[in-house]
Formats: sequence, structure tokens, C-alpha cells
Amino acid sequence: MHSKCIFTCMIFGENMKRLDQLKILLFKILIKNSPPDIRVLIARKWGVKIGKDCTIFECSFGTEPYLISIGNHTEIAGNVSFITHDDGIWIFQEEGRFPGSKYGPIIIHDNCYIGSNAIILPGVVIGPNSIIGAGSVVTKNVPPNKVYAGNPAKCIYGIDDYLNKCELKNTGKIRYADKRIILVKIFKDRLNERKTGR
Repeated sequence: MHSKCIFTCMIFGENMKRLDQLKILLFKILIKNSPPDIRVLIARKWGVKIGKDCTIFECSFGTEPYLISIGNHTEIAGNVSFITHDDGIWIFQEEGRFPGSKYGPIIIHDNCYIGSNAIILPGVVIGPNSIIGAGSVVTKNVPPNKVYAGNPAKCIYGIDDYLNKCELKNTGKIRYADKRIILVKIFKDRLNERKTGR
């Protein structure tokens, strides 16, 4: 009787694990294929804490979305990855040198922007009014009012310096319907450089 009970518990445990894997797969499919406003609702349903007025494009919240907190008025660009665990410890498990696990929450405060293809690692806190550049790998905390970029991400600007740089290249407000015409006109000379080889 005892062995039958153990076997039943093992089968039940494996089925629960498969069910969890199916839920994660469904979550990833919905996150990938939904519009940004629906994506926020889906992420909240799966445990991501998300403030008001946020935009989230296609991204990966990993296998522990409940360890991620995103403040108000934050935008997460496409293909951002949130990694809340460190599986590198796998190499130590056979020897018994590290028999446990290693997780860490990711906290993004208010009014932040996370650029395309950025990777945020476990335990990272991103301070308010901060920007993470496209393709960055964030391994350490980011103080408030900073722009971090690179691999590993490092401070490249204070937020005011970044604003000053942006003002030098301001193309103005452009309606989506007019964007192609206006941008091609603004950058006509630069686009022609490519054609003429200048």
C-alpha cells in the first residue's frame, strides 16, 4: 500500500510539473502575440506587478513572473528578457557544492524605459527616471536618473545630459501617418550618402 501511494504521488507530481510547464508555454504565447495593452493585463494575471500607464512590447518574463515588479509610466521595448534565476549553479550540483537554488526579484521603479533586446538579471533594481539602452545586459543596480548601456551595462549619461543630447537631434512630433514622408525628407542627404558612396 505504501509503495502504491508513493507511486501515485510521483505520477501526480509529474503531472503537476507538466501542467505548470503548459501554463508557462501558454503565458509565453499570449505575451508574444497580444497587443501592448492586453499584454499588460496578461502579465498582471501571471503575477507581474505592473503600475499604471505602462507599455509592454513582446518580452520574456521568464519562469518566475511573480518576482518582477514594474512601476508606473514605464515602457518595456521588444524582446526584453527578465531572468529571475541563475541556473549556472547547475555545474556545482553533481559535486554537492551548491545543492540549493539562486533566485532574485527584478524591480523597475517609476518612469523608466527598457530598450529592445535588453537582458535584466536576477536581483537588479532599476531606479526611477532611468533608461536602459538597447541590447544592454544589466547585472547590477541602476541608480535613479541615469542612462545605462552596454554589456555589462554601465552608466553613460545622467538623465539631463541625455535630454540635452536628444534636443540636438529633435525631429519634432510626427504623426504616424506622416512619419515616412517626413523622416525621408529630413534624412534625405544622409540616405543619399549611402547610394553615392560619399
